[in-house]
Amino acid sequence: MNESNSPYSNRSVSVGRDVTGSVIQTGDNNTASVSFQQAAIPQPESVDMIAVLAALEDILSQIESPDRRKIENAVDDAKEELKKPDPNKDEVGQALDRALGYAQKVNGFAEAIDKLRPPVEKAAGWLGEHWYKLLPLVGLTV
Repeated sequence: MNESNSPYSNRSVSVGRDVTGSVIQTGDNNTASVSFQQAAIPQPESVDMIAVLAALEDILSQIESPDRRKIENAVDDAKEELKKPDPNKDEVGQALDRALGYAQKVNGFAEAIDKLRPPVEKAAGWLGEHWYKLLPLVGLTV
């Protein structure tokens, strides 16, 4: 095997933490485009999470997906958690992450992104900083 000693021959990428909202590519003459909108994260106390979840449920129900039942189950899990006097925000966040994860696998998700942005933005505000990771799923960044 012939290995070059050129400094450009190693095109591996190593990431220490995260690169959310970034493009990483190797190769010659490549181009890339990233389009994210800045999120306006609301204060948690200003968010009616039950209304946000209802909006998400409505939008997600309009996306045709072979994982329809899994999306519905994830939304139902979030609704059940919100019924508790002191809902566990991580449980709600995990449920929303699952629902959005299943939905993003199908073509209809791209058409729904503009509708999904406001409720996902509000949900991230209510859930807290750890759940800002939901924002890139709909093209938003902090």
